Amino acid sequence: DHSESTLGQQALYHRLRSAPVGDHLEAFESLVARFTADDALRERAQLALACLQDPQGYDVWWLGKPGAVEQPAWFRVFPLLTTAALLSLAIAPFWPIAAFVMLFVNMGVRYATHRHIVAMAQAIRQGAPLVKTAAALAFLRGEEIEPVVGALGADVCRLKRFRFISGWVNSNPFMVSLDSNQFAIMFGDFVSVVLDYLNILFLLDGTAVYFGARDINVNAGSLLRAVAAIGEVDCALSLASYRASRQDWTRPEFQVSGPAIFTDLCHPLLVDAVPNSITLGPGRGVLVTGSNMSGKTTFLRTVGVNALLAQTVNTCLAREYKAPVFVVRSCIGRSDDLLAGKSYYIVEVEALLGLVRLSESPSPHLFLLDELFRGTNAIERIAAGQAVLQELVEAGDTRPPHVVIAATHDGELVDLLPTLYDSYHFGDAIGADGLVFDHRLQSGRATTRTAIALLRQSGAPARLLRRAETVAARLDRELIDAGPENGREPRRHGRD
Repeated sequence: DHSESTLGQQALYHRLRSAPVGDHLEAFESLVARFTADDALRERAQLALACLQDPQGYDVWWLGKPGAVEQPAWFRVFPLLTTAALLSLAIAPFWPIAAFVMLFVNMGVRYATHRHIVAMAQAIRQGAPLVKTAAALAFLRGEEIEPVVGALGADVCRLKRFRFISGWVNSNPFMVSLDSNQFAIMFGDFVSVVLDYLNILFLLDGTAVYFGARDINVNAGSLLRAVAAIGEVDCALSLASYRASRQDWTRPEFQVSGPAIFTDLCHPLLVDAVPNSITLGPGRGVLVTGSNMSGKTTFLRTVGVNALLAQTVNTCLAREYKAPVFVVRSCIGRSDDLLAGKSYYIVEVEALLGLVRLSESPSPHLFLLDELFRGTNAIERIAAGQAVLQELVEAGDTRPPHVVIAATHDGELVDLLPTLYDSYHFGDAIGADGLVFDHRLQSGRATTRTAIALLRQSGAPARLLRRAETVAARLDRELIDAGPENGREPRRHGRD
């Protein structure tokens, strides 16, 4: 988030969550490219956006929603009382008591209605700087970026009256009507104090809310389009700044079919992230084994977040990204749902069945799964995991081939799915200070067994170590006894 304004933050948040594909991605990329190549253009846009940093700007979008701005019949009292106060002030030299009574009545009304208009007034007062900014950004023109910035033209013209009304709800209308200059700065505080008293005595903010609400109801569409255009411009600036801050990014290449090729993928939130590469064939999956902390879950998140970045902001942390447009779905980091009275296992089952139903979709999916069914016993965990993994990756008559990446400790899954899933692992070793990881993805299944060695290095009691070694030796003998020479497939204990 390198945005300049509240609207830019909202647009960036929205775009990153507009999966599977962000709005007008080609036009958005063209705007980013302009800001990247032209420093003067970028600085001009940043200066225009600088006046939209008020936290109340987060509520501007709400004004344009159908039916959001209510206008009760009693709101008509505001312009009537404002007019009456001005008339009483005009006749004050001839009838002073009228002006005194009228101003006293307005103060009472202001106090009584404050809570009804304050929220709306705070949102409406953002209209003046918003329309001013939209007009200042109107220099951004071009056919290739028109889908993003088109509303900065005709729609802004329809909002001129709203800008004028909004200016009088502000604590200082001159500051939003004039450019920043020495005159405005010098008299800004003085005008703000004077206007506060005028609002109390003449109900100017209530009157502005009355007329502003009417104007919003007429031009709600123009307001929302202007808000979106300003936010997208700031979002493009933010992305251009982010790209300039890193060297390890690339633009994705989307393809209709073929394998997904990820070269030197990195997680954007990790400092000195270890890059990893993988090729994902359509209709095939990947099983990633390895010990805890070796990097399995981080790798799943790295693939997922780069797919989302590629498809929403046309940027990914990789040397090469070539893949179809995926619908990304994951089952990572489950927990008990105490409020719903559901155990960890039930929550996981419901999530996985949701993914199975999604696999019937005609769109290609990227499924990311971490430690399937770890809340149940070993036999059912492996059997259920194998069934779900096979169901997700096998293409039916009405659905495209999906891609599945699953992290697991169960090496048995590698043996059960050899024709549908490729095997990879993250290695580990015992060093002087404990487990040592290089966090590099390697082909094949994990073969290291470090749990007992780690217990020994950590100072576990000798009797505990002897018991563990005895049980491990017995299980190894069972593996040999259950081998192929006895007519059975060996059970490999893939867990540490």
